[in-house]
Amino acid sequence: MIDKKRIKEDTRAIQVVVITTLALIFAASEMGFSQSQEAAKVRIKVKDKLRMAKLGDVHMAGKIGDELDLVVRKRISSDFAANEIIPEATQAFETRMDDQFHEGRGLWQGEFWGKWVLSAVAAYEYTGDETIKATIRKETDRLIATQDANGYIGSYKNSAFVSGNVWNVWNRKYALWGLVEAYQTLQDPKVLAAAQRMMDHLMTEVGPGKVEVVDTGNFYGLPSSSILTPLVKLYLYSGEKKYLDYAEYIVQSWESVPGSPPAIVQKGLTKTPVHEWFPDKGKWTKAYEFISCVEGLVDLYQVVGKEDYLQAARNIFASIQKNERVITGGIGYHDKLVGASLKPTGLNEPCDVVYWERLATKLMTLTGDQSYANEIERLSYNILIGSISANGEWGLRRMGLNEPHLISPLHCFTKNHQCCVANVPRGLLQLGEVVLMSDQTKNNLLVNLYIPGTYQAVLSDNKIAGLTVETRYPKDGEIILIFDSEGPFKSNVSLRIPDWCNDNDFQVKVNGKSVANQSSGKGVFSINQSWKKGDRISINMGLPVRLISIPEEPTYKAIMRGPLVLARCSLLEPIEVMVKPVTLDASMVLTPLSNSEKTANVWLEFEGKTSDGKIIKLCDYASTGKEYDKPQDPTAWEAMIKNEVETTSIVWLKTQ
Repeated sequence: MIDKKRIKEDTRAIQVVVITTLALIFAASEMGFSQSQEAAKVRIKVKDKLRMAKLGDVHMAGKIGDELDLVVRKRISSDFAANEIIPEATQAFETRMDDQFHEGRGLWQGEFWGKWVLSAVAAYEYTGDETIKATIRKETDRLIATQDANGYIGSYKNSAFVSGNVWNVWNRKYALWGLVEAYQTLQDPKVLAAAQRMMDHLMTEVGPGKVEVVDTGNFYGLPSSSILTPLVKLYLYSGEKKYLDYAEYIVQSWESVPGSPPAIVQKGLTKTPVHEWFPDKGKWTKAYEFISCVEGLVDLYQVVGKEDYLQAARNIFASIQKNERVITGGIGYHDKLVGASLKPTGLNEPCDVVYWERLATKLMTLTGDQSYANEIERLSYNILIGSISANGEWGLRRMGLNEPHLISPLHCFTKNHQCCVANVPRGLLQLGEVVLMSDQTKNNLLVNLYIPGTYQAVLSDNKIAGLTVETRYPKDGEIILIFDSEGPFKSNVSLRIPDWCNDNDFQVKVNGKSVANQSSGKGVFSINQSWKKGDRISINMGLPVRLISIPEEPTYKAIMRGPLVLARCSLLEPIEVMVKPVTLDASMVLTPLSNSEKTANVWLEFEGKTSDGKIIKLCDYASTGKEYDKPQDPTAWEAMIKNEVETTSIVWLKTQ
């Protein structure tokens, strides 16, 4: 367990939290650079309905907390991380080799600095570990030292090499994002000044009258266009309208050629499934970058208030949820949006899932709709904790359903980096922000996830509500919520009823007495009353075994128990037994095995009886294929992409 040792100083309360407020701008006199008078006028037009928790007020326990603690220790707070992992990422900007490895092609060493900093900023907030902050400071200073006189910061020797098979603007997107969030933590004006100068230079190379953003890089400019989120943050910090104008330019450029990709707003408004937007799927429907663009569109919506932006984003989310999200919470197939939810095959990229999680979180925070947390719960227990190696040092690049998981290769001739390995720590940390949330205008508390631990939320009347969650969920369905607050407070408490749970099977008691649901909506159990320290809410919900089918492949069935996807796995039984067809029906009973009975290195294991009386062994999907080592040869990175885990697992079972 991480020792938080946090001294909660009052000064921490003035930290800028852009993710939740997107509105706090510092006075120009406090900054060491020239700031437009527009800064004082910056306002967002659409505020979040909900307030996310501050990570410093959160401690997650249980399986998710253990996996988070492990990966933070190994990838962020360790001496190895400080001396090897992040320095190598910074070195990419000192050597500028990304356009030198292959003639006419550019790589993406430059993405890793920003990705590491984004996770490190969140990890520092969560743990209070000052060594993490010191490393952020050191490596941010190193990055800024690489800045050219014209403002360029990048991992390409030729900054203008932005067209073709390159990731130049994408890399700069992550460097910009890292600088903006490092500024949030360090509160050093020179960091924000460097970010502004960097963006100013980029706008001299990409934009109206230059190379259009949709013509840069791969996939019709989707990677480059995903700079929207850090760009909007930069506008909110600096108040410089030119950054807002450039953000609008990016969105307009999507529609610049009628009927051509990416047309995110135009096509999004039609409700057409994303995989049907354009016939040339392989060249543009890359899930990770596409979803990141949609996130940026929502960020921009909050500033400018254009309803089409939000409507397009919500339509796209619904389309992906229906047509692309597979049973585990993964998105697409092999990082492409191809109608993957209709197929029993599946190879899902953890990067896609982290951004799917971010988009769900953003839409829930903005709209107050707790149903978005159903997606977050599913991906958390099946993908996020399953994508990390058993020792916490590495991860997976693809997670298979009926195909072997693929181990992350070392990327771009580095010794310590790969895109999914860099993203997953942030995905786990983000969970802490949404377990307990509060309404911005009403004294409402929303319990969205049932992760054991301690949490705090600030109510609309500025009272602090603390909550301890005690549970073994999803091993069983018993959850106890215990309030810890300085004084009594009145609040509506909104408990999310998981989408797989019948409302009538979600039983709630307050201080030992059964209570009725005061909500008229589906999927929510509300209790409106006064609360005091020590009050307890007890939840008991069934964890039904569900057989999941695919209409186009009726002979395949998958088994879910609560939010967990279960798999047959070679850790539990021989492969020749696993592949034989089985007879399944909805009356199937699963028996959990005790710790002394279950297989080593498996979190949850079950025995199930088929309808013809045979016993099959199943485990949670996240436990399949976590035993592998980090690759060692950076020169062989392109040959590593087919490296499979040794464990065989099957989610979609062939039935008789």
